[in-house]
Amino acid sequence: MKRRIFQLVLFALVLVMASTAFAAKASPEEQRAELDGMRGKVLERMYQKYPSAEEAVQDAYAYCTISASSVKWGFIGDNHGRGMAVNNHTGEKIYVKMKEVSLGINFGAKEYDLLFIIANKKAWDRFISGNIKFGSEAVVDGTDSVNGVSYAGATIAAEGVQVYQLDKKGLAIEATFKGGRISPYRTLN
Repeated sequence: MKRRIFQLVLFALVLVMASTAFAAKASPEEQRAELDGMRGKVLERMYQKYPSAEEAVQDAYAYCTISASSVKWGFIGDNHGRGMAVNNHTGEKIYVKMKEVSLGINFGAKEYDLLFIIANKKAWDRFISGNIKFGSEAVVDGTDSVNGVSYAGATIAAEGVQVYQLDKKGLAIEATFKGGRISPYRTLN
């Protein structure tokens, strides 16, 4: 058991150091290209896991894909990620970053993808301005409460914003209170 714990902690440290090292060495153009490619991969994985996600993206005012990782140890957890928000109506693309902190019982590390479905212009404006703050809700289906649309597997993240999550690898055990924020990536926009 102690060996497994050591392996998880080591995995988390390597993950954090690797993402920091890459971000420091890559030029803004290289980072944008990576995030463009990551968006396609996230969408592909989401469509396979959640068939309703494809229709949700097509019908949405906008959407955002984020690839994230988390490290949880003791009473504090740290999640961070990067991605791209796309406005289906204007074609505008905005590179974003996510930061989430959790307090409670935390242990482990994992990588995961997020797909945010943005229902309207008001939610889009809040999302890209960095005014979207979210927490966790334990629901199986989400609805945008405006159009009455429900997408199986999505959770409500904020008013007018639903989110799909897909874990890629790792293990995390948590019983926590979470809070997070998504904001524009100033060096990439």
